[in-house]
Amino acid sequence: MLKPSYLEKVPESLVDMYSQAEEDIIVDMARRISTYDYFIPSAEHQFRRMQEMGSSYDDIVSRLAQTTKQSKKEVERLIKEAGAETLKTDQKLYKKAGLEPKPLKAAVHLQQTLRQGINRTNSTFANLTRTTARIGNKQFTDALDRAYMQISTGAFDPETAIKKAVKDLSSEGLTAVNYASGRHVSLEGAVRSTITTGVNQNALAVQEAYMDDMGCDLVETTAHGGSRPEHALWQGKVFSRSGTHSKYSPLRQATGYGTGAGLGGWNCRHSMFPFFEGISEKAHNSEDLRDYESKAYSYNGKKMTEYEAVSKQRYIERQVRRWKREYAAMDAR
Repeated sequence: MLKPSYLEKVPESLVDMYSQAEEDIIVDMARRISTYDYFIPSAEHQFRRMQEMGSSYDDIVSRLAQTTKQSKKEVERLIKEAGAETLKTDQKLYKKAGLEPKPLKAAVHLQQTLRQGINRTNSTFANLTRTTARIGNKQFTDALDRAYMQISTGAFDPETAIKKAVKDLSSEGLTAVNYASGRHVSLEGAVRSTITTGVNQNALAVQEAYMDDMGCDLVETTAHGGSRPEHALWQGKVFSRSGTHSKYSPLRQATGYGTGAGLGGWNCRHSMFPFFEGISEKAHNSEDLRDYESKAYSYNGKKMTEYEAVSKQRYIERQVRRWKREYAAMDAR
């Protein structure tokens, strides 16, 4: 299994990588906006705008393509490490039940599962590059058009209009499409969700292949504080993969496993591990699960659940990146 704390840390290296690319792109946009000639006639502006759009798009694609090329090795490393990590605990449970699972390296079909997961996740990142370039280019041209309109109509002086355009652009950051949900989100959010989901789903696929080999039907789901309300209903419980056990509920029906909103779905940090009745001991009791939802954290005098605390931490991290982007962009004017 993968512990929720493990999955919490998985995206950080890629988030840093793409955040730097985002900052570089925003800085380039700021330079273009600052050096543009806002005193040309409207017809010439339309022509120059098209030129800027093409040049900007090429530069965005080039910068993101470099990052995606670098990220391929990191994606492979993360997925392989997660595949090995998820089987550490599982193999101990199998051996405790008197079973002898093959090492990961000796199982050809599991190696194929890993490779498929790596290819699938890298493909999602490649799609992310294309859509981010398209949407980011529109963000740039929209900012350029607003500045041109404000200056040409006399609504703002050039210094104020340019400063506002750069500030707004850097504050918003690049927008991407989250392919899991189809929503427009921040580039950081899309990267975080893509790698967390890819790593977890691939680890679960490896686990299921092992469970099939070992004839394991029962599984226990992991649990963590701050779980989504709908996930809190089934975390830390035992389920039947086949759905035929008289004592335990069907895994897929109860947890939504295999769907985007369920266990192992979009940005989900829940995993599962083998459970052998009469041999295994449950990892979480009712008291543990209640404690996970308690307001055990404090921030500025306010009590928070772990979910609220993590959300606040993420917000602060996003604000730090935003100010860093804005400082770099304003400095590049």
